[in-house]
Amino acid sequence: MKTQGYTQLQLTEKLDVPGLKLSQVFKSEKIDVYLLVQISGVLKRNFFQYLDPEELDIALNVETIKQLKGKIVDLTELNQQQEVILHNLNSQISRFQKFLQQLDEKKSKRSV
Repeated sequence: MKTQGYTQLQLTEKLDVPGLKLSQVFKSEKIDVYLLVQISGVLKRNFFQYLDPEELDIALNVETIKQLKGKIVDLTELNQQQEVILHNLNSQISRFQKFLQQLDEKKSKRSV
């Protein structure tokens, strides 16, 4: 980073990761795989070459599982929202059906 003339702030801005604090990344023993991909891209250096292939495979699988779990949570929340909307629509349909039935009854009484 320094040899390419980037400050931590400049690199953070290039990465476009909101709220990222590179100082925390540098102090940590772990790094998110996808963040490392982004850093590698910005700095044009393959940091994955330093990883053991088995470690990389494990890291990628863990990240994939985390992403899938996140998507499941998102889809579950979306499903719950849709169920509420569907319930509300069904309630409205029931009210309209009752209203139409009342209108039909009034119409029938008038025609008698």
